Amino acid sequence: MSDRGAVFDLGYAPYDGERRGRKGAIRTTYRDGLFRVFGIRRRARKKILPWMLIVLATLPAIVFVGFAFLLSTFAPEAESPFGSHADYFSITGVTILLFVALAAPELLIPDRRSGVLSVYSSRPLRPDDYVGARAASLLTVIAGFMLIPQTLMYIGFAALSADGFFKGLGENLGEIPKILAAAIVYALAYAPLALLVSTLTKRKAAATGIFLGIFLIGTALGASLVQATSIPGHRYAALLAFGEHPAYVRDWIFDRIGSSDLVVASSGLDPWLSLVAILAVAAVSTVVVVWRYRRIM
Repeated sequence: MSDRGAVFDLGYAPYDGERRGRKGAIRTTYRDGLFRVFGIRRRARKKILPWMLIVLATLPAIVFVGFAFLLSTFAPEAESPFGSHADYFSITGVTILLFVALAAPELLIPDRRSGVLSVYSSRPLRPDDYVGARAASLLTVIAGFMLIPQTLMYIGFAALSADGFFKGLGENLGEIPKILAAAIVYALAYAPLALLVSTLTKRKAAATGIFLGIFLIGTALGASLVQATSIPGHRYAALLAFGEHPAYVRDWIFDRIGSSDLVVASSGLDPWLSLVAILAVAAVSTVVVVWRYRRIM
């Protein structure tokens, strides 16, 4: 055996492309988050559930507007299970809840389990940047789920106006701030809590189950305690019905409190308490998630 060393030319060349720095790292992390939640560049089975939920969120609006054009008698005030912008949030609210339950664990847990957070840390990407980029990916998806079907309905209703399309747009202009406000409320109710659960859980299936359990079990428990009139201050147990808070605030925004059959409404709680509960949980969740990633990155 020769004791002489050998030099092998592996063709290594230093990177001579554009160095995008911290902003570029944030944009890349954000884009990667979008690809993950939609299953882009991943196996086919990763695409089935997210795209199925997208169809479920959008298809009713398309069908409704299609019937409106066909019959020329439908309108936002017509008797229909999704005949108004407020009603349609009931459909997208359930769909986006399921989507967030699947998307948030996909955004955070694989990086921790694969041990790649150190790779992110070696770049000019701070823990706050990483969390912010992942959260922005999730919020972008929620905004799309909420606003795209609402936009289809808004344009469809305007096109059916007897006074013309542009006049129809102007007549319903007051609905736009309400739609945006309701979408923000749903986003704040779902996204921060889902990210918190995904931060504290090691497995994606467990995170999905815990997140959905908080909404389903909490709502059932709140309803049971509200009905137990022997408990002092029993009506405040409705605050445990976290799954109903965004819907209650939505009804408040659209001036529909009187027709609400929610537990939080029947308990006599004011809708601003539901809004406070949403904001409080969102704030605590955000602080804990940021604190956690500052420790592990």
